[in-house]
Amino acid sequence: MDHIFHVLFDDFCDADQPERYLGISLRTDEEVDLMRQLGSALNAAGSEAPNDTDEQYLRATAWPRVVAVAGRLAQVMVSNDLSELVALHRTESG
Repeated sequence: MDHIFHVLFDDFCDADQPERYLGISLRTDEEVDLMRQLGSALNAAGSEAPNDTDEQYLRATAWPRVVAVAGRLAQVMVSNDLSELVALHRTESG
């Protein structure tokens, strides 16, 4: 879990303040909103993990929300990436 937190809060963007990364690592307002929701869900799960262990996170009542938001964010990001690739291909082909 440490690696996931490091990536989401330090490397990729700041999940607590994702709007700063719009146009950098996040493409759309929807991605920003979902990243904020993910950060909130992870923080909620973390509040139920006093020893910060993976097992505690996975047993947290907030964990299903983490999984749901992460899944939706991944879906949106992949869809947006594919749309950008299609548009790039059309530009290069046309």
